[in-house]
Amino acid sequence: MLNLYTETGFEVVPATSASTIEFQIPRSNGSFERSRSLPKQQSRRKEFPHDEQTFAAQHLASDSSIYCRQSKSYPRTFLWTVLEDATVLQIQCADLSRSENDTKEAYLTLRFEFQDPIIHRGVTLADLEKGDILHVFVCTNKNEIFNLQIPTDAFRDSANLKSRNVQSWCKALDSSSLKLHTAHRLYAATPLEIFISFTNGKLQRLKRRTGDDTWVEDNYDDRSWGASLRGMVSWRGPQAIEYDSGHLDLRTVQSMVASSDGVHLFTVCLNHTLRVWHLPSGTLVASKDLLDKKRDPNDRTHLNPTEHAHLQVFKLPLQRFPVLLTYSPQDGGQFKFWDVKGSLTDTITLEDKYPGIKLSAPDPDPSGNTVWTLVGVKLNPGNDVQPGRLWVLWRNHNYHQLYNCQFEYANIASSWKSNWVKCATKSSQKRLAPELVRSDDQDAVSQWLDFLLAPGHYSETVLRTALAIYEGATHKSTKASQTEIQLRQRMCTVIAAKVPLRKYGEADLDFDRFIVDTDTQWRNFHRIVDMVNDARIAPLSLVYDSFSEMIWIPMSGKLCGVRECSKLELLEQNNIQDVGDLEDVCAKTWPHRKVSSDDGDSFVDLATLVSAAKSFRESFPPELSHNFIAAIEEDISTTPQYVVPTRINDICDNIGLSEGVSDDIFNQLETNLESLGGCTGVNNELFLALLELLPNKTKTVKSALRNTLFGSLLLSKGIADQFEAIQELLLDLVALALFVEGEFNQEDTKIPSFDASELFEHITSMLKTCQRNLWLSKHSRRVPLEFPGSAGQPNTTRRNSEVHTQQTRVVSILEDTLGKAVRPQPAVERPQLFLITDQLAEIQCWASGEDSIPAENGAVYLQCDLLKQEEFDLASDFLRFQPSTSWSSYVKGRLGVGIGQYDMAAEYFRKASYGLAHGKAVGNLVELSAGLLSVIEAGSFYNGLPLYLHHVTTIFEASKAYNEASRFAHLTLEALEAGREAPRLNFRTEVLSRLFNSELKLSRYQNAYDALVQLSDRALQRSSVSALVNAVLNSQSSISGSKSAVLLLQSLPWAMHPHLAHQLDQHLISLAKNQTTAGSRNPGWSSAASAIDYLDIVHAIRVSHKDYRGAVTILFDRLRLVQRSARARHDPQATALRQVLLALINAMACVAPEEAYILVDEDTKPQTKYGHNDGNDTTMTGADDHNDEEGRPKKRRRIIVTLEDLRKEYQQVLDKCSRIERGDFDFDVDGDSDEDGEDTLQVDQSRLNLSSRNGDTMVF
Repeated sequence: MLNLYTETGFEVVPATSASTIEFQIPRSNGSFERSRSLPKQQSRRKEFPHDEQTFAAQHLASDSSIYCRQSKSYPRTFLWTVLEDATVLQIQCADLSRSENDTKEAYLTLRFEFQDPIIHRGVTLADLEKGDILHVFVCTNKNEIFNLQIPTDAFRDSANLKSRNVQSWCKALDSSSLKLHTAHRLYAATPLEIFISFTNGKLQRLKRRTGDDTWVEDNYDDRSWGASLRGMVSWRGPQAIEYDSGHLDLRTVQSMVASSDGVHLFTVCLNHTLRVWHLPSGTLVASKDLLDKKRDPNDRTHLNPTEHAHLQVFKLPLQRFPVLLTYSPQDGGQFKFWDVKGSLTDTITLEDKYPGIKLSAPDPDPSGNTVWTLVGVKLNPGNDVQPGRLWVLWRNHNYHQLYNCQFEYANIASSWKSNWVKCATKSSQKRLAPELVRSDDQDAVSQWLDFLLAPGHYSETVLRTALAIYEGATHKSTKASQTEIQLRQRMCTVIAAKVPLRKYGEADLDFDRFIVDTDTQWRNFHRIVDMVNDARIAPLSLVYDSFSEMIWIPMSGKLCGVRECSKLELLEQNNIQDVGDLEDVCAKTWPHRKVSSDDGDSFVDLATLVSAAKSFRESFPPELSHNFIAAIEEDISTTPQYVVPTRINDICDNIGLSEGVSDDIFNQLETNLESLGGCTGVNNELFLALLELLPNKTKTVKSALRNTLFGSLLLSKGIADQFEAIQELLLDLVALALFVEGEFNQEDTKIPSFDASELFEHITSMLKTCQRNLWLSKHSRRVPLEFPGSAGQPNTTRRNSEVHTQQTRVVSILEDTLGKAVRPQPAVERPQLFLITDQLAEIQCWASGEDSIPAENGAVYLQCDLLKQEEFDLASDFLRFQPSTSWSSYVKGRLGVGIGQYDMAAEYFRKASYGLAHGKAVGNLVELSAGLLSVIEAGSFYNGLPLYLHHVTTIFEASKAYNEASRFAHLTLEALEAGREAPRLNFRTEVLSRLFNSELKLSRYQNAYDALVQLSDRALQRSSVSALVNAVLNSQSSISGSKSAVLLLQSLPWAMHPHLAHQLDQHLISLAKNQTTAGSRNPGWSSAASAIDYLDIVHAIRVSHKDYRGAVTILFDRLRLVQRSARARHDPQATALRQVLLALINAMACVAPEEAYILVDEDTKPQTKYGHNDGNDTTMTGADDHNDEEGRPKKRRRIIVTLEDLRKEYQQVLDKCSRIERGDFDFDVDGDSDEDGEDTLQVDQSRLNLSSRNGDTMVF
């Protein structure tokens, strides 16, 4: 039997951490059994289970299905799941696509927590064709039925339900029968009509009018009055069935469906009968055994109450009455089609449509060694054009098998016999565990960690549950403090505790045994992981969406979407014996697509090559298999240095391919290729024909649809599975080609039409692209919640701050970069089963660059996107897929800048300089860089070397890599000095400014000064001089203090540039104006040892420039600061004052006699009561800010100070100090001041008046 379908199993997770909205549903009396604190519930779910039972109760679904609304508007389909010991009902939208205009997606997940467990199959949904209310009916084990009336907008906006009282949208049904009998099954024909099956065999219909919450009861029971009375008192008859700590009457309805006109109710009962009720009259109008047999009244044949009784009602064209489809597990399992005949008033009859024909579905295990149960049956009855299609799902514990049959009603016997096809069960397939290879550079623990923690392999909950079971089995308990550590670390700790490092006698430590024991324990742990994980793939139901023609298989921990196989999958998933019928079967089953090999090799030959190559590589010993993969990956990840034949020989020799293939492996390969002529019968045409089956350029049809977040989950998992399968196929083909080349295609015996070099180069190129795409699909990132419309929402518009909000989700990088560019197609003329496969092929083409840009530029684009999102770790890992081009080298340099490896970045930037400075761009650089380059930055490429080098300079400067910025600024100047014209106005000035800034940040002041003097902009020079002086005088960067800073400033050639020297002096003066202390010429008098003495610096600079008069002026300012210094005034020796006066006298003596004077403002500041001015006065010589008390400008009064005045003042200070030493104090008798003589200057007194008794110094 052919596998025409395949499946994609994926885990359905909430869109974001905040997209799950929780509701507490009270009992019908309004009481709550459970805590209403939502945070407590959330924290309880974060606790990881310690055994399989707890894991199943907390994380596995007990019931699940997908409901398709009658209305075709979005949202149309809903996945509902019963979780957490059947106490929680979770509902979310399951549409794969939406309109591009519907940007408010229904992405919310609604969780309803009930106070009591929900009964098995106690959830049913209904809606009206013209309504937007989803009606959910839920029955709990307390015999309470709730009607949840959920607006579809509640899946878009949580406030829709949150803002309303629970009682307004959740109503308990009031029925007298619920108080007397136990409900068994629930079925909603419409939101206005529901049916309840009770364990005593009774039926009840509840009806209501639109807008009315009052339900009208109708009871149906064909038993006598006495039997009904016994049923009310729970009397158990002789034929009751034990079920769930209770008993079921054999006439209990297991499944029921109402007719489209609402007149009849068709039911399947536990006693293996099909019964029809006439609802208006309440009478039983027909009853048939499911196999149309006459049974004895005491026959104990019955259905299993835990299983679903399959019943479907449909109508055929040109037929008045409906047809029923039933299934009986008896007699090997049989389907029956029943014609319903009669009228609305007369008793109807049920007739077997195909009497004498046994209609059984294929058995997954014809040997009968295992027991398989029918989980789901879905029929598409077809129409005048299309035949009927039957889908059948079998289950054996956690495994399943899906079959499909296309049949003609007029010729059902032959079509039923020959038209069965099946679906490949991908979700049940286990991944091969890593083998222990001694020669591997990677230790066994790292291999197991990479295998177990691979994205999409096992969930964290599964691993932690398995680890708890492993601890319990090995009696190695973990401390409470260790349970919260990272999963990777905890697994290593727990498993390592079980492996001892042994030593036998006097021998050395047995490390080889330790490695084997370690691998054994990890393998034991892996078995437990698989055991726990298998519980997640147990099928629960089968869903057929007739509107879009889609098949779903809800599982306990996953959801499987079924789709049609691609051409390559048809060859991989089918036996060679069946491939001969592939074209005919596909043509009959799929009228919407063509599967043909008319233009190439036959499918049988291609399938033979696929099967032989796969079995050949699978038979490799573990060490050879590992070495082969490592050699191929090394070859495709490095730049080729040799021709292809040499590379092939090196690979074969290094891994020992010829020696590693045993005779048995070789003989099996010859047998598998026998139909092609053995190993010597293969040729390049056959290989290339097989590779052409991979998706190539597809014709994309414009679509107004967008993928939903739910649909993206399916597509992301599907494309990852396809990339894995393609990678394995390519490796198989390479292994076969290399072996045939090494064994048979030598110089003396060449195989005609076989060229291993051509195949190797072609396949490895595809393999590199495939591995790149697989890497993208396996690595994820956190992105903002986005709902793109018609124009899309590129990543370049995304702000980094957006990914740190609560409204984010984790997606694969492939989906975020390449996958979302492909739009879905409407399921109008082609089924959704095919459209998913078609969209996956389009995504694969787009990701491989077939429909967009070349593969080389595509890899660089993806690297740019990673850098744009600042994912440097992922970008570093993605380096191995980068080509050797100038554009790629530049992007590698950007990565080096991002990770702080500036030497590496500079090397790559230099390597790319010529290629990106000359020539023509291959496209729009802004788009090719995924927004990494702005429009302005893109102008720096292909416009000459100076612009490119300057662009690199700005990159380093922005990253504060000033050493590299300086180097590239120098390179930019060198490129400009080569006789080239500046690319734009003031370009040289901009380069010099960046060079100056970089040198300044590096404290290379001489180089900074050299850049400064080359600036042509005087305003920029002024600001640069200030920046240079501030940097030199910065106490934090100066090692030797202000002395070394002054020496550095003095060493710069200011005299060669007078205007710069002037700016230097002006800036130092502006700094000195803010100085409030006398400085630290004598450290003993310094009030702030760490402060910079700008006056001293100005004095030193002026002296070095031989500006003695200017030095005198600045010393006079120091004199005034000393005059106001409190410590100097209380110094009886007047040390500071004498030092400043002596320095003034010496400096004035250096000036020419005719210029030995200075003009200063008279100090008119008011005295304090202690006889001194406010110490905060910082007025410098020549200040013009004197005002009177009323605020009017005061007339400036200036005096001339000569060398003689300074000498007189110095002498007076010495005299006063001498009198103080002798104790000769000149006190006033009455303490009055001589106000009349205030303006009179004595003959022998200096005009500075520093030593007078009312002066500013020596006050006691």
